[in-house]
Amino acid sequence: MQEFETRVLNINIEEIVKKLEELGATKVFETLQKRCTYDFPGKRLLNEAREKGAEAWVRIRDDGFGSVKMAYKCHSNNKKLLPDCTEVEFEVPNMEMPEAFLFSIGMKKDQYVETKRIRYELDDLQFDIDTWPKLQPFLEIEGMSEARVLEGLIMLGFTTADTFQGHAGNVYEKEGFNDWKDWPEIKFDA
Repeated sequence: MQEFETRVLNINIEEIVKKLEELGATKVFETLQKRCTYDFPGKRLLNEAREKGAEAWVRIRDDGFGSVKMAYKCHSNNKKLLPDCTEVEFEVPNMEMPEAFLFSIGMKKDQYVETKRIRYELDDLQFDIDTWPKLQPFLEIEGMSEARVLEGLIMLGFTTADTFQGHAGNVYEKEGFNDWKDWPEIKFDA
């Protein structure tokens, strides 16, 4: 399945929430998410994807309100407005069972990450306000087509010049944290 999404970095959460609510968007949740990423030794998934100009990984994510999903993600590193992204995602009963499966086929855990997410929905658009440790909050707009994502962007007063393409790890790199992949945990300070 292909995803259509874009990000706007360094947002003011209160301003975005106000605009979304003025547009009639519905707040779906506010939660702390926990996720773990996995790859084979030597980062086989990542290295094979890089040969094709992409990045790939397996993720297990607890959304913080009773849903746990496992996903294979592959993000293209192209410079298009909305880069190609393949995602195969399905629900699992907990984080432990799929992790045991991944370990049994030879994968290893790369990283544990915590994020704060506020989700709003308006029709078929999702607006996720994400806060990751050490980063300024950013907005992710996701929809069923590139045109719909662009409509969501415009509704909030942004243009394509305001967007950032890539996954959250690319945001760490943009902010100068080039060693973020070597961090075993990315957590909020207790």
